[in-house]
Amino acid sequence: MSLPDQQREGAELRYSERLVAPIGVWMITAVMTASLGVAYGHWLGTTPGVVAFLISETIVAFLLLTRTPVVTVDDDVFRAGKARLPLKYVGRIVPLDRGETVTAKGAAADPRAYLCSRGWIAESVLVEVTDQDDPHPYWLVSTRHGHELAQALAAQRDAAL
Repeated sequence: MSLPDQQREGAELRYSERLVAPIGVWMITAVMTASLGVAYGHWLGTTPGVVAFLISETIVAFLLLTRTPVVTVDDDVFRAGKARLPLKYVGRIVPLDRGETVTAKGAAADPRAYLCSRGWIAESVLVEVTDQDDPHPYWLVSTRHGHELAQALAAQRDAAL
């Protein structure tokens, strides 16, 4: 049995990127959970403070790791997080720089668009959806390698047609 967000058996993976948080985000979470530990430690003692830090840091690390979306392109499907878009419904593909991404998420955004976005990744790719039955006119997907993702997606879309 295969899950919808997993690669189909036999389909060759053409592009893959995990949108993992950078070291700065990890450091901020460590400082915040350490401050929680200090607060508990001040009132309850060192051991409860250390336990509060360890528990809270473990929870935050677990969430950061398990909620990290993966962006992939294989022979048949474009995946961003848990969403799937068959390549036959991929239209125009536009890599966006930092400024264009900000505009696409803000002033120019369509509320019906599918977003797979991470604030710590400045660039994105806009992928037009040509399926008339799909409620999303386009996908906006964060990526650190916009041109590579766009090239892989365009090549697989053209090969699938």
